[in-house]
Amino acid sequence: MTPKQYEQLNHFFVRTFNSILAFEERALSDMGIENVSVKESHVIEIVVELEKTKQNSMTNIAEGLNITVGALSTAVQTLIKKGYLERNYDPSDRRLVLISATEAGHRVNQIHEKFHQDMIQHVAEKLNPEDLDRLTLSLEQLSVFFESISKKQT
Repeated sequence: MTPKQYEQLNHFFVRTFNSILAFEERALSDMGIENVSVKESHVIEIVVELEKTKQNSMTNIAEGLNITVGALSTAVQTLIKKGYLERNYDPSDRRLVLISATEAGHRVNQIHEKFHQDMIQHVAEKLNPEDLDRLTLSLEQLSVFFESISKKQT
């Protein structure tokens, strides 16, 4: 890797990551959701996704977010207090805690999904099909790389 390539990659990772987070925070705020952080919106997002298949246990949510159940417990408790999530028990096994989104949580998730749709559409409009194919392939390779690193650390 050349020094220029290093600098370009470093710039890309740092600036792009921070820009996406800032843009996402603004999008939530612009839609009237000011008491939910981006991290909290990602917790709500995975809860809503896992609810569809009734896999919304604390363990599965934590795995989906690549965090510990302990770290998730703190976030879930905060989101319960804010009225975005609720705790339930599996009727067939009362020891199993299930986390569900409230109506307000589903509304936050819809706003969050709209942000993602707009972001992806905006990027897709700027690229020709070949560049979009190269971008998605490259990002898939990055995703696999980072997922393999995070699994080694757990």
